[in-house]
Amino acid sequence: MRKSLSFFIVASVVLMPTTFADNNAASTNLGEYKEVQCSTRNEFKTNSCDQCFEARKKVEVGKQITGLFDNWNNNTNNIFTAYKSEQKKPYMVSIAGSTWKTMPAIEANAWVYDSDVVWKPAPKGDNYILTAGQKIRFWKTDLGAGYTLTKTDKQGDDLVGLLKFPVVYRETSLSTGQESSSKTHTECVAYSLNKTPVAKTTTPAKVTTPVKPVPKETTKVESGPAQTLLLIIAAFFIAFGLMISLRKKA
Repeated sequence: MRKSLSFFIVASVVLMPTTFADNNAASTNLGEYKEVQCSTRNEFKTNSCDQCFEARKKVEVGKQITGLFDNWNNNTNNIFTAYKSEQKKPYMVSIAGSTWKTMPAIEANAWVYDSDVVWKPAPKGDNYILTAGQKIRFWKTDLGAGYTLTKTDKQGDDLVGLLKFPVVYRETSLSTGQESSSKTHTECVAYSLNKTPVAKTTTPAKVTTPVKPVPKETTKVESGPAQTLLLIIAAFFIAFGLMISLRKKA
């Protein structure tokens, strides 16, 4: 009768401490990850993350992150076997509104197996055996390879990316010698933006200059041709009447 197993694995993801040259201003070393509860972000749930981390340092637009690697840790009393044909390479999930690019352009080519991972031929295919209590650096970014956040519409410390590390393995019980079917343990690392929030600017109130009333103009009597002719006729009769009056007196 097969015994039920109550063992579990704890896989830790860290970043390789790398010293960059002074002239490599576009790169930054993020340091180690901090493990958090997967319930802290909805993105962890929607991406089926089994173990969750936050990058200790935030990313900046235009700065490449390099020197990444994934530790595979067997914290059980059983044997873990990784088959090369079953492995899935790490990959970045862009959060809506953010864009990442990889170096090289094909993301899968950014990741290589560590030199300590020596694949051995076996009936089921090339494999690597991690015995109980052992840990190995499994994945690492190739020399000069990494990720760059090219643009984002996020602000402050908003989430901009989620780096996923799938660990595919089979577990063999030391007591029964039976090998399980393949299991995938997915580790997720949240990357937040290092950006000062944009201050909201208040639009100044529009000042309306009062319009001064235009003074009413005094009505002017206009004299046109008809009025002028009447004045001439009136003047003529007045003069004629005066002349008649003077003759009578004479």
